[in-house]
This record gives sequence, structure tokens and C-alpha cells, in this order.
Amino acid sequence: MAFTLQIKQKKLFGKTKLDIPALARSCGFKYGSDDDFFILQEGQENNKTAIFYNPDRIGRGIFFDGTKGDNGFYEISYNIPTTRGEIIDFVRLVQEVEQRLGKVEMYCVEEERTFTSGELEENIDKFVDFSLESLNQFCSNKEFQNYILTLALWPYTLPTDKVSAWRDCMDLVDFEKTLHNIQSRDVYYAKPRLLQKSGAAEIGAFYVLTEECESVFPVRADGFLNLSELKISEGFIQFYIYSEDRILDGLYPYERFMEEIRQYGVQQFDTDHVLIPPMNKESLERLADKLS
Repeated sequence: MAFTLQIKQKKLFGKTKLDIPALARSCGFKYGSDDDFFILQEGQENNKTAIFYNPDRIGRGIFFDGTKGDNGFYEISYNIPTTRGEIIDFVRLVQEVEQRLGKVEMYCVEEERTFTSGELEENIDKFVDFSLESLNQFCSNKEFQNYILTLALWPYTLPTDKVSAWRDCMDLVDFEKTLHNIQSRDVYYAKPRLLQKSGAAEIGAFYVLTEECESVFPVRADGFLNLSELKISEGFIQFYIYSEDRILDGLYPYERFMEEIRQYGVQQFDTDHVLIPPMNKESLERLADKLS
């Protein structure tokens, strides 16, 4: 579910082309583009589209589509549920776009009505209330096996305590705090390299854990979102010694790696991921010996 605003410049000739980096600077945002695993690639655009986020209160990301900018047409949207801060940032971005384009017409796809930027600002509390209601409903749906939200920087599988808390929460304060805290950490969010065996249907997922790098890894080798919905038959891990710019010899089964790594101070990051603390060269070599 989303709130999608289509913005059309009324100027007949010489349509204004908006620049994504310039918009980000004016609003104090950062931006990037999702890869196939819904992980944000910082500072990258994808065919005149990007995801904006406020580094001081990171939420689920504001999607900007400028593919029809040559015709003076832009689309901006936020996911529902989202945070109060991100709804305020969405309105700020719309106001910045309007200031650059001049006279515009704005139409919300989901509500099937036009808005002015002033009306958007006046309705912030209403949008927040609807986001809260949507969060309550999302966490109350017993049919879900996992409660997964795509955030600005990466996917997040809600832990059971958050599902329980947000099922009946009365505001979005903890939701906003949680989403910011888990994305503001300076960590590597692991993604696999996918390889298919020659002449076979099996696809392997290959991960790399780097020396002295705090990292988020999936509990299962296939525990990632991907646009192609590929089915993984095997998972493997390798170790990279950053200080020596080399990969340790050996390719190890992912399941065994996940069993052994829990002895090294690993913490739960979300339901589907763990947070692995920085590991030095000696620790990685000992771990590799155990997996050999």
C-alpha cells in the first residue's frame, strides 16, 4: 500500500527537468536505488528514479520517479505504514518540487482526488492516523508467516515482540525509533552472489564475511528478498581478509557456518537475520578450521 502523488507542471513550453542530487541537497536527504535484493545502493539513480531518505530519521524511503520529467510529469510516493517523520519529509519534498516547477496540478492515485501542497500539510495528522491504523492491521494479520517491511536501506522482518507491540500501539513513536535505529548502524548488510550450476537447475547462494566488518547475515542462505524470486538449493560462505586483500582458502556450507558463528557474540538483528560483530583475522582462521 502506498500514497502516490502525481505532479504535473502546467507550463506549456520549456518543461522543468528536476535533478535528483539537487533535490536531495535542498531537503537534507540522502538517496539511492534498490538492487535486486531491495538493498539501497547509496548515491545511485535508476533511470531517473531514486529513493530519498532523511538520515536523521530513516524510515521506509520516499520513491521519486522522474522518468517522464521531459513532459513535466513526476510521481512521488511513500509506503504505508510509515513514520510520522517520513510523512512530514514527503510533504517537504513535494513543496520543494512545487517551488522548482512553479504552477502544478497534484493528484493522489489512491484517494482519486487532487491536493495542494497546503492541503497535504494540513492533512499530515490524518495521514499519520491512517499509517498507524495500517500498522495495527498489518501486525494483526494472522495469515502472515513473516512480517516483512521493505525499508529505505534494506528489508526488515519484524521480531515477534514488535509484532505484538505494534498490533495495539496507540502511536508511531516506537515504530519510528526502531526503523531509524536499525538503519543508522554502520553495518554491512550481506547479499549473496547467485550462481547456477552448468547444465543443472540448482542455484547456489555465495556469501562473504569480511575481517573487522560488523555485518548483518541471514539465518538461512535463502533468507533474502529478491525481485526474481529465485529458489536457492545450496548456500556457501567464504572469508575475506581485508588487511591482506585476500580470500581465505575454502568454501564452507552456510548452515554449518551459521551454527558455529553463534559462539562469537552474535546478536539477533531481526527475525530472519543476525548481527555478527567485527572478527579479526585469527578468529576467521579459527572458524575456517572448524568448518573444514
